Amino acid sequence: MSQPFPASVPAPKPRPSGWWFVVGVGLIVLAIAAAIGLFLWTFSSFFHTDARVAADGQAHQVTVDTDRDRMIWVEAPESLFPTDCTVVDHATGDQVPLRHVSGEFRRNNGTSGDWVGAYRFDPGSGHLEVTCVGDGTATSYVEIGPSPSFGGLAGGILLSMLVPGLLGLTGVAVLIVTGIFYATRPPRRKS
Repeated sequence: MSQPFPASVPAPKPRPSGWWFVVGVGLIVLAIAAAIGLFLWTFSSFFHTDARVAADGQAHQVTVDTDRDRMIWVEAPESLFPTDCTVVDHATGDQVPLRHVSGEFRRNNGTSGDWVGAYRFDPGSGHLEVTCVGDGTATSYVEIGPSPSFGGLAGGILLSMLVPGLLGLTGVAVLIVTGIFYATRPPRRKS
């Protein structure tokens, strides 16, 4: 009777390349960069100002972007709210309806003090004539900038958490798996 040949055992797989550690760390660094970038993008409407206008009762010509609604920001405290603002679309001559802001929007861009969102409006053609009257006690100003939207803000915050979270978790998983394989497998053969 002949003996069967013993089954051959496949050679164990070698350690993964050191580049897999670089991939894992790179994904974590990318997650941090994505978190910062998405955070800044989400709150960019709070930092951007299209125009600054004196609330002196005089008409001022301004040009604003037309990509979305605009907001008139007034200097805080609220006692300095302008009593009246009028916005006219210079291209059509029509008065633009102003809507009071529902909720409370505050910003401080670090250079010009505290601001509170007072009115929201459709910018129309973007070429506007803005007239605002302050409380009359001091020269006050209004700023016009992009209007934050709840949907955009909520979606941006969600993206700011999900994208960096997924990238970071993937990077950590790559590092853990690579570390385990590196510790348990034999070294690579040098050619």
